[in-house]
Amino acid sequence: MSLATSKRYRRSPYLILLWSGDEATVLHAHTLARFRIHPRLFTLLSRLGEWTRAEELATAGDLAGSEKLEGLSRLGLLQVEDDITERGSAHFTWDPLELAVQRRTAHGGAWPEPLPSGPPPRKSRVLEGRPYIDLPRPAPTLPESLSSVLQRRRSVRSYASRSLELGELSTLLHHAARVVSVVHNAQRGEGALRPFPTAGAHSALEIYVVSSDVSGLAPGAHHYDAYEHRLITIRRRDPHQDILMRSVNAATGAKLDREPSVVFLITAVFEQVMWKYRDLGLSLIYKDVGALFQTVYLVATALGLSPCAVGSGDEAANSRWLGLDPLCESQVGCFLIGPGSGRRDAPGGSRIRTSTYRRARK
Repeated sequence: MSLATSKRYRRSPYLILLWSGDEATVLHAHTLARFRIHPRLFTLLSRLGEWTRAEELATAGDLAGSEKLEGLSRLGLLQVEDDITERGSAHFTWDPLELAVQRRTAHGGAWPEPLPSGPPPRKSRVLEGRPYIDLPRPAPTLPESLSSVLQRRRSVRSYASRSLELGELSTLLHHAARVVSVVHNAQRGEGALRPFPTAGAHSALEIYVVSSDVSGLAPGAHHYDAYEHRLITIRRRDPHQDILMRSVNAATGAKLDREPSVVFLITAVFEQVMWKYRDLGLSLIYKDVGALFQTVYLVATALGLSPCAVGSGDEAANSRWLGLDPLCESQVGCFLIGPGSGRRDAPGGSRIRTSTYRRARK
């Protein structure tokens, strides 16, 4: 067989090198198959980043015959140029780490065996003893229908030239994120039902309210206790908060006309979900974040506020700033809130006024 007609091989682009104890292991992100890798095979795979014929490998001193290469291709470690059936998209290439997370979602949740004693204690119990403020009584209902706010929902990055009222923040958190009821299960432990769905009702998401301009609330980071509807003080404003504010402005393409009144740093207490679900725990957490985002968007729109989700940020640094161990609890979402700029009207031409929420606080 001539070089012109022999097959060409390359390393699969979906391989992730891991360590399992003292052994090197390769995870195939597309199939989730795992392989123990001999050092000689690692050397061979390292040379096959580009399409290469077996004869070219032999010339370079790598003794890998066609039979061995065919065997590696059947395992999925190598690709054969003419045998690729899944070409993927012309517009992006999968990062193997992200592909592995995507593929793991197909495996479904499973309780470990034997089942652990139960989930960890809820966050508000961990923070007992810290100073806190009770939020004002929220408005009991929202001033717009669901169909109306679904139609009007947008990301808004302009704000009115006033402070966000603490009553507005209270109403937003009450309708978007509070614990509606607590559920108990002998096998699964305590769960919490909230306005947005959560995996197994384990409520792994926490909201840290980073305030800059809220009347009646000191600038800094506060944890929202969704059970008691209160804010627990974490820390006052400092240079890291200034960095955070610059970063969220950069993440929006420098489109903010001024600092948002509050930034919600949404974290996940990973073990709340990971203790129970195998393989897909992280993807479930990300789905929960999306559900929370949409709920905050809709409630904020109904209240005439300016909402905007942010898709980036230094999650580990922000989490350490909040006093967290990023391996246990870390930022998984970021959301900006400010007073409405006044450019949006309610249906029928009636402007949403903040006086509604002043009355609700009395």
